[in-house]
Amino acid sequence: MVSLTFSDVTKRFAGRTVIGHLSAELAGGTVTAVTGANGSGKSTLLKLAAKLLLPDEGKIVAKDGGQALSKASYRSRIGIVTPEFHAYPKLTARENLDFFLGFRRAAPLTAIQYEQLLARVGLSADVIDGKYVEHFSTGMKKRLHLAILLASEADIWLLDEPGANLDDAGRSMVRREARKAADAGKLVLLATNDREEEAVADACISLSGH
Repeated sequence: MVSLTFSDVTKRFAGRTVIGHLSAELAGGTVTAVTGANGSGKSTLLKLAAKLLLPDEGKIVAKDGGQALSKASYRSRIGIVTPEFHAYPKLTARENLDFFLGFRRAAPLTAIQYEQLLARVGLSADVIDGKYVEHFSTGMKKRLHLAILLASEADIWLLDEPGANLDDAGRSMVRREARKAADAGKLVLLATNDREEEAVADACISLSGH
């Protein structure tokens, strides 16, 4: 099972400490919420977890079954949903899914798997098939991002405000899928200020900013 250890991690930008001396143990099978006001470092923490940023001090170690993972192996196990992630606007939902699964060298979805996946995130094939993503509503795009995450079967979920731009049913779906993923042994790191999302978590990292 995958684990992620932050040991005395500090990250600064332009001399300002955004995350200071953070130590935390994250394990597969759990949801960990990251909370804090805007600017407190929630998104930065997820980028550190994804190894898109390096800490200025301390270290972050990923392991599977007690064995350290290489950077490439670790990244191949990650699925990310953040405001910076965008599906390709000139492709359809199916084309985006095929592209991202192909990038992971995963088999394409069958027609039945595709329809089941869309239903799982609250999208209707009848409504979106043949439409380019650029014509999707903001909520539909977010649901597609979550569908791509689910299809990837990633072991590590890094979610930055995943319920943003979703209606009540969509936010409920996010909470349900995060819990389901953890129960299946996945490591879920969830940056949020949503009390209901936080309530799904097994542990919480509260950032105050500096």
